[in-house]
Amino acid sequence: MKVFISSVIRGLEGYREAATRAARALRHEVKRAEDFAASSATPQQTCLAGARWAEVVILILGARYGDRQTSGLSPTHEEYREAREYCPVLVFIQQNVDFEAAQQVFVREVQDWSTGHFTARFSNPDELRDEVTAALRDLELSRAAGPIDEEEMLSRAKGLLPAERQSQGVRLSLVVAGGPKQQVIRPKDLEASKLEEAISQQALFGPHRILDRTLGTDREIRDNALVIEQQKGSIFLDQLGTIRLVRAIEHSLARNEISAVGVAIKEEVEELLRRMLQFAAWMLDNIDPVRRISDVVPVVALNGAMTWRTQAEHEQSPNSYPVRLSTDPVVAQLNPARRHRAALTQDAASIAEDIVALLGRSMRR
Repeated sequence: MKVFISSVIRGLEGYREAATRAARALRHEVKRAEDFAASSATPQQTCLAGARWAEVVILILGARYGDRQTSGLSPTHEEYREAREYCPVLVFIQQNVDFEAAQQVFVREVQDWSTGHFTARFSNPDELRDEVTAALRDLELSRAAGPIDEEEMLSRAKGLLPAERQSQGVRLSLVVAGGPKQQVIRPKDLEASKLEEAISQQALFGPHRILDRTLGTDREIRDNALVIEQQKGSIFLDQLGTIRLVRAIEHSLARNEISAVGVAIKEEVEELLRRMLQFAAWMLDNIDPVRRISDVVPVVALNGAMTWRTQAEHEQSPNSYPVRLSTDPVVAQLNPARRHRAALTQDAASIAEDIVALLGRSMRR
């Protein structure tokens, strides 16, 4: 694997060397800032490129935060934010040291992503070497199912999007395909009433509910997948842990508004998508608590929308708006499409904002 070592350099030289020796002993290719040759790129550009190059980042956090860059963040903090979206981050936190105030904030941010990172603590270089060796070995074993194939994940997600061009009202669909591709639910467990009951309970009454609690639900095994559905929405889950959530977007009529058929309000779509992302994260944690799925590709489709407006635009002229000529669903995905699984929870709001921006551009063409 390609391994990038990220930390403050001054004061942690021996620890960086210990981590490097551990990775190279396992025959991994290692890059670190002190090994970069002189180039026309700035040190910041070079190190961020190293973080993007890596298949795994080893993040070593000691007492010091480091000098702030023009972004207001230290180089290590910038490298971490760059890496966490695209590859596993193995976090090693030094014990028995007094963290600078800024470093305390950084450590808390990393720990907030603890569900997405391996985390260990160390007191000396030998302990760090042993922890790095174990973490890299565990990561190798977890990838025995195969590599993470973004194109396959994207194709699988798009293949599950609703195909209908006409629908009753506006519907938002989110498909989340996980990788590496492997079975995470046995066929027997997929049929278990316990699983359906847990999902239905959260979908109807949980903090990120996506179904209407005033309506009943039906469940069945369809095409080797669990389907829970009602008039206003549905949930799909297959043995690979692929999730599809569909929900009608309910729009309350504004004052003097005659009809809201086909109207998609940006803020309403964004709020629903945020909840859907967080609900998908909950589902993954429920069916895959050991985190065999490490990465996800979310794809979104908007069906039945004839116009796209902000809340303010609609309140100003609720009965007069341009209408799309096409009846095709509008589909949006991130670029690159793959994200670390923890992003579904930690970055749900920003992912929703970005995807909604893409939907809006397509709707207004």
